[in-house]
Amino acid sequence: MVLLFTALTAVGCQANPAVTSVRYDNVRFMDVWSTYTHCLSAEDSQAALLDSSKLRDVSRAQTTHSPLETILPAGLKNMVSQPATRLAVDVHAMAASCSLHAGTLAMSAGEVDLARNQFREVLHGHAESDYGYYTTQARERLAQLELTLQAALR
Repeated sequence: MVLLFTALTAVGCQANPAVTSVRYDNVRFMDVWSTYTHCLSAEDSQAALLDSSKLRDVSRAQTTHSPLETILPAGLKNMVSQPATRLAVDVHAMAASCSLHAGTLAMSAGEVDLARNQFREVLHGHAESDYGYYTTQARERLAQLELTLQAALR
């Protein structure tokens, strides 16, 4: 009886291997990469704006707070780190880069409000020091936009 139980246990463990599922928050890497490369190759501001919006949505989905943060006392929150990003690229940087490109295209097409919104989105959405390059670019392009508008009014 013990020998039969042991054999069934051994066979049972081999017959039904544990399945580990990896959650990608409904975002596959190639979809994100394809959107990003499409954005940077776009020559139409509307297409780039659509891609920019998609990338911002993915970026925001990655920054949602974990449920632990809502139940932990304030003293313990700084001891809990965010889960690692499962994508091989920085989606936040991709979103900022695409927004800058979309804003530049809009500015070239004379769509001042759209351009301004894209540059401001970069400034507000990427205030962390890791994204200083993108915020500097956004500030410079906003300043250039304002100078162009002032020159046009004269």
